[in-house]
Amino acid sequence: MIRNSKRGRGAYGARYDDDLYATDPRSTTALELRDFGEEANSRLPSWGKERESDKGVEVADTYIMSNTNPTGYPLIGNNSHTGLFIVPDNGDPEGRLLYDPSGHYKPREMGSGDALYGEEVSPEDYLRYHLAGGPNATVRKFNTTPDQEAEIQERIDRLGGGGAFDCTTNVTEVIRGIGPFGKVEKTMWPVSLDNQLRELGKHVGEANDVQSLRRLMAKKGRMGADKQIAR
Repeated sequence: MIRNSKRGRGAYGARYDDDLYATDPRSTTALELRDFGEEANSRLPSWGKERESDKGVEVADTYIMSNTNPTGYPLIGNNSHTGLFIVPDNGDPEGRLLYDPSGHYKPREMGSGDALYGEEVSPEDYLRYHLAGGPNATVRKFNTTPDQEAEIQERIDRLGGGGAFDCTTNVTEVIRGIGPFGKVEKTMWPVSLDNQLRELGKHVGEANDVQSLRRLMAKKGRMGADKQIAR
């Protein structure tokens, strides 16, 4: 007969018996089972208490800008540009990020990888710049978690700015497979990506001018929130 002579505590603090394999019959009462269950539950993390399910999960926001104004080149058509920016829900300007691969929008602090960080990022100015070429510029807002944003930023740092016509190729590379962008397919065409994003229906709002963009950014992102189109 195998015996365990050690005393200690097992899972959830249960005490090991001196004679774990004793052959004497022993029954477990309902009261003992209840006490054990209460002890086990008391040691589990209180996730439900910390985050009530009916309140939603606060998240940050990732925005994709699609410029589908005519380029003036027949072979390229309306595929002008694609860009991305991230704005934290807490309003901290230091947490902002703009990714403008192969773009011509050049604030003084724009890095060599066509990425800009911090308070220099102005989503309104970025959209205004692209609206100067025509009215067909759309910004779509997506709920993303901090972990998802960190992965997007890591990909941006690794990929950099790209070549002359890599704007949409690079944006799809940094977002696809992540969160709401899970089913995005790689493409080099802004019109194609914009169609994908619209048809996937994962965005929580969109804007087509500076005023509607401001209203869209003012709305706090929450997982499971209803989609709202800013007007």
